[in-house]
Amino acid sequence: MVSEKKFIFRRTILDIPLLVFIGSQVISTIISIDPLTSLLGYYSRFNGGLVSVICYAVLYWAFVSNIDPKRSLKLIYITLISAALVSIYAVLEHFGIDKNVWQQDVQSRVFSTLGQPNWLAAWVIALTPITWVFILKSKIKSLSFWLYYGLSILFFWTLIFTKSRSGYLGFAGASVIFWALTAWQKKSEIKKLIIPFILVGISIFAVCLISGTEWTPSLHDLVNKSANTQTQAIDTGETALETGGTESGTIREIVWKGAIQIWEHYPVFGTGVETFAYSYYLYRPVEHNLTSEWDFIYNKAHNEYLNFAANSGTVGILSYLVLIGFAVFSFFKYKEDNPDFSFALLAGFASLLITNFFGFSVVPTQLELFIFPAFIFALSKNEEKIKNSEELGSNQKIIIFIIVATATYLVFLTCHYWYADTLYAKGESYNTIGKPDVATEYVTQAIKQEPNQPLFYGDSNGLAMSYTNLALAFNQQKEAMEAAELSNAAIAEISRAVSLSPANVNFKRVEFGIYVMLSAINPNYLIDARDTLLAAIEQAPTDAKLYYNLGLIYARTGQTDLAIQTLAKTVELKANYKEARLAYAILLIGNKQNTEAKTQLEYILTNIDPNDSLTKQTLASIK
Repeated sequence: MVSEKKFIFRRTILDIPLLVFIGSQVISTIISIDPLTSLLGYYSRFNGGLVSVICYAVLYWAFVSNIDPKRSLKLIYITLISAALVSIYAVLEHFGIDKNVWQQDVQSRVFSTLGQPNWLAAWVIALTPITWVFILKSKIKSLSFWLYYGLSILFFWTLIFTKSRSGYLGFAGASVIFWALTAWQKKSEIKKLIIPFILVGISIFAVCLISGTEWTPSLHDLVNKSANTQTQAIDTGETALETGGTESGTIREIVWKGAIQIWEHYPVFGTGVETFAYSYYLYRPVEHNLTSEWDFIYNKAHNEYLNFAANSGTVGILSYLVLIGFAVFSFFKYKEDNPDFSFALLAGFASLLITNFFGFSVVPTQLELFIFPAFIFALSKNEEKIKNSEELGSNQKIIIFIIVATATYLVFLTCHYWYADTLYAKGESYNTIGKPDVATEYVTQAIKQEPNQPLFYGDSNGLAMSYTNLALAFNQQKEAMEAAELSNAAIAEISRAVSLSPANVNFKRVEFGIYVMLSAINPNYLIDARDTLLAAIEQAPTDAKLYYNLGLIYARTGQTDLAIQTLAKTVELKANYKEARLAYAILLIGNKQNTEAKTQLEYILTNIDPNDSLTKQTLASIK
């Protein structure tokens, strides 16, 4: 702009919806229950915070204002090459190239370079319709035809290996939209579509037959039908616990119910951008306690739309849906300029909307969501960019220097934040292997870089926990003064984390754990542990683990009646909580309530764990 002495900004129909959407996120951030999280995003994810939304918007406007059709095509080619490399690695991953690197069973569900199978599936299927465009544009005997045909198969094969059900739905939606609209657009040339359509269809069927899907057997299974039938019979007899826990759809329904509750209580602007991890605990349905993921942290609603509704309220979700509506409209508005790519990008965009209904966006998929509409505007651009041939004047050079300096500073801030995170990660790793002294050095350096990041103080491997472990070590060595000083330091650090992020229940969990650990040095810390749990329960009234720990604290401090009442509440919240029922029964025995204790112990052996030896011993002691 400076070199051409004019303001370069291409107006599009998404400008106002995009500004309204950003405005909703700004207001939601200002009134957020945790402004820092809303600004930068949930730590370790970052995507979805106000800063990231502004970045995507700036990228969109920069793209439509500066990228012409030729450069757009070049970027599409680069993206397909990138996706091909990612997909090749995914296929190799399925065959065990890095099976010993990950804790997850990556051969069963691949994730390649994207970290999670559903994210990989969503990203790849959004690009698949573009390969179909190039198939239709190429002659069937040409090399390019078979190259893009092979790329299409590779992308679908990657989807198969992710075993992503939302990915399958997204692929089905993208396929219907692309082929139906293309057939409608090219009614007069429908014969030219038949062979490519049949070839793509046959290839999809072949891949499904060779590799199998979630619902259909593979060719290998069909050949070995008898053995497979026997395996299925064995699988059918397994319990939910043995096969890996609660079905994901069931868990999603529960989490969605909690998200709707948040929306109902914060209907206008929500609890704040990206604050679901904190607000969900307050409205977490009781039935979540009965799932296999009952003590997991849910920082997303696993539904992008409910996530916006909970975090940004009605204003946020409506502005988001309006933005999506205008984006969809733009694909149709500019279809005459480039119908093939319009329908391909629309199909890919629609697949993202489908997969986001059962999950949430991450950086690669969010980038597609913002840039796909930008592609259609850029591809419909007719005017050529006229470059100023005049030499830069002094004022222009000064302004350009200021711009470059500002950009450099912003990059420096990003690097600064990354460096702090790197230091903290090193500290975490040393805490994990039992070297709190070394961990303290790294975490302290991280805090110097980013002093307002509460995670560095109060995470389970943060500075407060490092001091706690050191205090316990000095206590074992009978160095009481050092142990007391480090205890005070640990409490100061965890208190700082809680004060920086009071809505974060997990910091209170860590605070409780620190007080319990330090009670080995000073038993009075158990009272502080009790008070911490009571404060945490106010923010998470259906969390069974908090009640269980509170019951144990009451028992340790001699408040038996309160302990019994609290553990009774615990098993009411989570009927299959073996440890809570056993503790409840032991306290009942001590309180001469053997009949009720027997009921609790028999419940464990009948409904939870028939082979639990401690429960059997306790029951035998009653008899």
